[in-house]
Amino acid sequence: MSAATELIGVDWGTSNLRVMRIAQGGAVLDSRSDPRGAGGLAPNEFHGVLTEVAGDWLDDRLPVLISGMAGARGRWREMAYLPCPAGVADLARGVASPDDAPHVSIVPGVAVFEDGRLQDVIRGEETQVFGLDAPDDAVVVGPGTHSKWIRTAGGRVADFRTFMTGELFAAIRKGTILGAGMGDPGVDDDAFAAGVERSLRDPALTAALFSVRVEGLAGRLSAASSADYLSGLLIGAEVAAQADANHRPVILLGAEALSRRYAAALAQGGFQDVRIADGAAATAKGLWRIHEAAHR
Repeated sequence: MSAATELIGVDWGTSNLRVMRIAQGGAVLDSRSDPRGAGGLAPNEFHGVLTEVAGDWLDDRLPVLISGMAGARGRWREMAYLPCPAGVADLARGVASPDDAPHVSIVPGVAVFEDGRLQDVIRGEETQVFGLDAPDDAVVVGPGTHSKWIRTAGGRVADFRTFMTGELFAAIRKGTILGAGMGDPGVDDDAFAAGVERSLRDPALTAALFSVRVEGLAGRLSAASSADYLSGLLIGAEVAAQADANHRPVILLGAEALSRRYAAALAQGGFQDVRIADGAAATAKGLWRIHEAAHR
């Protein structure tokens, strides 16, 4: 007998949407994706997009729980950020519905405050963290446009830090002299490792970035390999900034190729325990655990 759908889980990112049929315990039975991310939708458009994508999966008996950018300011319904430390029960108490869809609940984000001042925010990654069976005092890293380093403690999100690594990589390639003639990344692992090494030994990132041009002028770096070197510089700087966490287990949640690159950079930076997890599975299980906690 096949498992029954107990929850419609939604991961609504800035640039894409994933809807999942989730069984008891958090297993994904089926999923659908759509390119209409939250970043391109007005508040009154979310309900229609969800209905179109989820379609026949939606009925009166199935709850719908959404994590991610649907709860951001100016999107479907702005959800307040919960302060760290935050656990599953905190998120479950904070879910709320948009006015035009009372059957839908949205998970709040999590924030770091210092002396009452907002310092950093996440939306979506907190749900993934709670879908992992992470060891205590671990670091969950979500590589991507805005890379997140999230520290866990006592089964809660204790602290985190955001790095604009992916967005900066794209901006440098498209909008600076360094990007002129630059190829695509993923072709030269040695160039990537050289970039990581440069950033690990030289914390002055804006100075290190100019080495992309210098290495090219000196004939030590080809145009085809320069994107990998640049990627290494940026990811290496991120790893160097978090060097004091190298005694903790690190769990990577991201696209497979990017996670492998981060794993290589972390190894260069002295991190001993690095694991790669399935981000989609973690999101589904996290949504299930929040849903379960909200209905206890």
